[in-house]
Amino acid sequence: MQTPTITELQKWLTPQRALWLCLLGSAGLLGGAFAFEYIGGLAPCKLCIWQRWPHAALIAFAAIGLMAGQAVWLFLLACIGAAAASSLIGLYHVGVEQSWWSGPAGCSGQMSANLDLSALTDTLLAMPVVRCDEIAWQFLGLSMAGWNMVFSAGIAALAAMALIQRYKKES
Repeated sequence: MQTPTITELQKWLTPQRALWLCLLGSAGLLGGAFAFEYIGGLAPCKLCIWQRWPHAALIAFAAIGLMAGQAVWLFLLACIGAAAASSLIGLYHVGVEQSWWSGPAGCSGQMSANLDLSALTDTLLAMPVVRCDEIAWQFLGLSMAGWNMVFSAGIAALAAMALIQRYKKES
């Protein structure tokens, strides 16, 4: 069996198929996140939760786009934006995990040195059990945030490819 070329993929990739792939891809990523949480017992950190919201929005955009049938380009643009948002949050999370930059306050192990005992106690009590700067699971050197970044960027690229292909056909 021969691998399809980019041109063959572009011909096959209609806006409706792209919306289906976006919906299924985001549903798979979101379902995987919930499976790691509820079956695998890996509680999410704040940044993990932030990465989920764009996938929920993307699923809604794609489903509405599939039902509406009109202005598919608008829903593809929304899918691109949502997937890109999740990918960028994933990149930010990877940076926090790798200590390239600090994470949100209360999500990483960093605290101000100017705290009195009372403020330090309050900060420690408010800090979540799951920290954003610790990798809970990884595969092939990428954490869950890294895999989300890669797959979300792929979803955005797929939707962009379908959108570009649509405009090529019209011109």
